[in-house]
Parts: sequence; C-alpha cells; structure tokens
Amino acid sequence: MIERTGAVLLRRHPAGVPTPADFEWADCPLGELAEGEVLVAVDYLSLDPYLRGVISGRHLGHKVELGAVLPGTAVGTVIASRSAAVPVGRCVIGELGWREHARVAASALQPVLVPSGVSPSTALGVLGMPGLTAYIGVRDLARPAAGQCFVVSAASGPVGATAGQLAKRAGARVVGVAGGAAKCAYVVEQLGFDACVDYKLPDFVDALRAACPARIDAYFDNVGGAVLDACIQHLALHARVVLCGLIDQYNLEQRPPGPNLGPVIAARASLHGLVVYDHFARMPEMLGELGPLVAAGELRYREDISVGLRQAPEAFCRLMRGENFGKTLVRLR
Repeated sequence: MIERTGAVLLRRHPAGVPTPADFEWADCPLGELAEGEVLVAVDYLSLDPYLRGVISGRHLGHKVELGAVLPGTAVGTVIASRSAAVPVGRCVIGELGWREHARVAASALQPVLVPSGVSPSTALGVLGMPGLTAYIGVRDLARPAAGQCFVVSAASGPVGATAGQLAKRAGARVVGVAGGAAKCAYVVEQLGFDACVDYKLPDFVDALRAACPARIDAYFDNVGGAVLDACIQHLALHARVVLCGLIDQYNLEQRPPGPNLGPVIAARASLHGLVVYDHFARMPEMLGELGPLVAAGELRYREDISVGLRQAPEAFCRLMRGENFGKTLVRLR
C-alpha cells in the first residue's frame, strides 16, 4: 500500500496571470483505505481555464484555500480497493485533484467509457466535459442550419474544435476565431472549418466581417471581450449567441467596465447562457453519438500534453497565457 503521494498545492492566490510561484509541491500522506474507498493512480490530469476563477473564488463552485491541493478532474487506474463495486484495475474518472495518487470514495468515481482503441484521455476532452459542452451548445442552443453562418471562438481548443465540427456536419458555413497563424491553419486544414480569423491581427474586425459576408447566424462564445463584441456587432437577424466562457476576463482582478456578460452565463439568460453542469445527465447521449465519430477519425481533436505532475503549474500558466494548443493535459504515467 502506498503511504504518501506527491501533490501540487496553492501557495498564494494569483494576481493577474498565474505564475508557477503561485503553486508548491508537497509530499502528502494518504492514510488507510476505509470501507467503500479506493486508491487511484492518476494517469491523466485535466487542466481547465475555469480553475482560474475557482482559485480566486469567482467561479460558480468553491474557492481553494491556501495550502490546499488544487482541484481537477482526472483519469486514473484503481490500484487498491475496499469497494466491491470498483475493483482493482478499473479505469475511472473523477475529481482526483492535482496529485499522483488519490484516496477517494468509490461512489465519487465513474468508469471511463470510450470506444475501443481510443485513448482514455479523451474522457477529459472531446468525449468528456468539453465535448458535452460543445454538444449541448450546438444541438440545443446555437442550432446551426444548412447554409447558415456559425462562428466559434477559441476554435482550436477542445470545446471550440468540437463545436465547429458538429456545426459543419449540420451543413453550416463554419468560421473559427483563434490566436496565431498556426492555430488558424490547423482549424481550417485539419478540422475542416471554412475559414478561421486571427484575433491578434490589427484588422481582425474587418477580416471577421469578410469571412461572414451574410452576417453571423449563430455565435458560440468561449472568450468574451473584444471577440464577443465584434461578433455581436455583426449578427444576422434572429441570430443565436451561446455564452459559454469568458477567458478574456479570467486573469483580471476586477470585471471590465461597460456591459459585462459574465452574469448572463450564470443566470442562463436570454442570450443562451450555457453552464455544462446542468447537462451531465446527457453524457451517455453525447458519448453514444460522438464516440463512434472519434473512433472512426471523423471527429478530430488535439491534445497538449505535459509529462509529470511537477509540470502542471507551468502547463496551467501556459494555458492562461493562451499558449496551449488543444486540450491541456498532464500525463503522469
């Protein structure tokens, strides 16, 4: 039985963009397994932008106290068990945190259900919460139709990439927004979008309008800020806007002046605020539809993987600087 494990703790609450100095490494005791508990060796840890709000107390969830293990969803393998329902060797997913091993209640875990031959890491990306976010946002809220123009920001990320491909399968003209030539090229050449506009260029607004000559029928927003403003200014009549994320605000200590649409997301208001936690019951439906597409190579995804838990702080900081490319993960084994 493993008695201690490495973990990453919150050393200080970040001011602005996080730095590795905001985190610290610790060797933590695990304790004995109680009845109904299992010990999980973490294989893949998911790093997600929403954590920036969590560690500052601004997320819909909780605030992380100083000295606490960072929260995070992870995929792992059960290596010891005192639960008949979750045997040794099972691949599971749950809130395991930023640690190499996690002692948790078996009832808090779910089996990883991905198609044969597909990496279990996809349960944290295209076949996990990001995939479900895209699925609900496109199918239920944006509802792109054949011939309409669908725009999605953070288009090379796990939510944006999946949303755009689903809209394309619905027959829409799909335009991505991403940062940098490499990401824009990937979105068009690998994901099959009709166009992708670089928001970092000085002529971004003009380029967006040129890519959407008949205006935007559906916009799936993951970033807020200037990109959201540009898209709202170019909406078609009866357009649908899905407000999903506000990456542009996550590193700010104060909300920006003027209309702030963050509360619209939290309130699930008329601009289609999307909070994926409301839809976890539809995870099997999403897996049933998207799983075969991923297995067949018809739904593409990209992973940005760092190796070793000690790399998690820098990987998270890169994510919050917008330097990641694809779903940000840490592989531990």
